Amino acid sequence: MIKILGQIKDSKLPDIETERLYLRPRLVSDAEDIFAYASLPEVTWPAGFPPAESVEAEAYYLENIMPKRWVEQKVPSGYGICLKGTNKVIGSLDFNKRHADDVLEMGYLLHPDYWGQGLVPEAARALLEVGFTLLNLHKIEIECYGYNKASQRIAEKLGFTLEARIRDRKDAQGKRCDLLRYGLLKSEWERR
Repeated sequence: MIKILGQIKDSKLPDIETERLYLRPRLVSDAEDIFAYASLPEVTWPAGFPPAESVEAEAYYLENIMPKRWVEQKVPSGYGICLKGTNKVIGSLDFNKRHADDVLEMGYLLHPDYWGQGLVPEAARALLEVGFTLLNLHKIEIECYGYNKASQRIAEKLGFTLEARIRDRKDAQGKRCDLLRYGLLKSEWERR
């Protein structure tokens, strides 16, 4: 069940309800919740960036850097992932890069306390729905490091195709690893 609650307004995506989740914009008031997972090396390094340093730094990012990035990279706002019935942000879901006018890259993070419950695929399915229907995208991509097996499983579970293995790149910590690029075409998504 995916229920889109509204339309896109000024590049802000509408809230979404799924069976177990509520996806909504992240606010500065969510900084403490987000810091709880964005400060964990096991969450951030595999996603390609260093851990957040403080709640204050996270609040600054939410208020100043994130909105500027949306404009500069021409990507719509993303989501805080909340369990239905709560307002606590336990993860993030975004279109974090634009590769063409109708091709966006999706990224996600989740607090480790919620790993292994199928929450990221559930949230990502909702973002795919928004991307292919409201944004009329042609393709959505996922990029992850070769050692990030969980992200690979998510991409495969969602029906993405491994399109490229870029060998021996450096990750965010400077370690050599493969970089994987997955893609899902709108036509493939429609046949699901």
